[in-house]
Amino acid sequence: MTGLLTAYPSLTLGLVVPATIAVVIFIYLTVKYSPIIGAKFEDPPMFLPLRVAPIADGESVEFAATDGLLLSGTYLGARTSSRAGVVVYCHEFLSDRWSYRPYVDHLRDLGFDVFTFDFRNHGSSRSEDGYSPMHWVSDREVRDLRGALAYLRSRADRDPAGYGLFGVSRGGTAALLVAADEPDVWGVVTDGAFPTIGTMMVYILRWAELYLRNPLVRNAVPRWLYRRLARSGRRHSERRRGCRFPDVDRAVARLAPRPWLMIHGQRDTYINPEVVQELFDAGNGPREMWLVPDAKHNRCREREPEAYAGRLLDFVDRYAPRRPITEPEVAEVPARPAPLVAAPMVQESELAQVADDYRSEIDSARLANEVATPIR
Repeated sequence: MTGLLTAYPSLTLGLVVPATIAVVIFIYLTVKYSPIIGAKFEDPPMFLPLRVAPIADGESVEFAATDGLLLSGTYLGARTSSRAGVVVYCHEFLSDRWSYRPYVDHLRDLGFDVFTFDFRNHGSSRSEDGYSPMHWVSDREVRDLRGALAYLRSRADRDPAGYGLFGVSRGGTAALLVAADEPDVWGVVTDGAFPTIGTMMVYILRWAELYLRNPLVRNAVPRWLYRRLARSGRRHSERRRGCRFPDVDRAVARLAPRPWLMIHGQRDTYINPEVVQELFDAGNGPREMWLVPDAKHNRCREREPEAYAGRLLDFVDRYAPRRPITEPEVAEVPARPAPLVAAPMVQESELAQVADDYRSEIDSARLANEVATPIR
């Protein structure tokens, strides 16, 4: 090759000059735009997280993240006589552990224990000095979820069959990152999960129209270079904030054999469906994507509540370590001996109350059966 280049100086010039120009452009763009991209990366989105009032239910616990920070959680047992599995709930950014209720509380009627906890700097969990959480998942949330699983394994009532993970938005991204390396995770459900670099690319291409006004220059920049700029901007933010933002794209490629149900709103204006499609395609193993029509970010359950419950039931029915209890349990009533004396007269108002109570029980059983029936 050296002899060929020596024999043909014009060939040498034709190869070296474009390569030198490309290197110079890359260095220029990296130095000039990495701080800008890093600053944009840290801009918080404008959205309202779900807030649900705490209730006096379950067992309140404290446990340590893998770096020792104390976190708060609640363990809620199944409302059935036997257990089908354990589901760990991971809340979205700026929410807390009580937001589990509209998402997964109904699983307790199907035989599942639910463990829900506050990520650091959220809810009742301790805050880490010098750490300011963002809508992007960092290594801190990964430590928190790993600590939650370690705690569950230490309980006397631990489930040897493992754990299912359910996460919303940033919590879903954390679930994917952790599940890829935890062998006792039997399944993952995410609602609104998103990649880091893939999401940044959408905004970088929009910003390019503002910062690279010449369309010839803008179109001449290859896509891989924009991706390199995204990574460079992310590293700039990591150094500034003292944390790391892991690549969920690489994690989902290691997800097999764990099954994954991805739920996402088709009208999500923060994370568009094309971005999550790329993330889904990067996955490995059994997986299913459900794009909910007309649903925005983290609003799929509100848009299609019955179908949402049905999809979740179908997932745990196929992949949970034990079959869910889909029929409402009826407690056995022991037979009573006949009274030896005449029973006292019952007033009409009392009979009406008994009838109302009976109808309420029947309606509750019917409602439980409807909720538990999968949507086909």
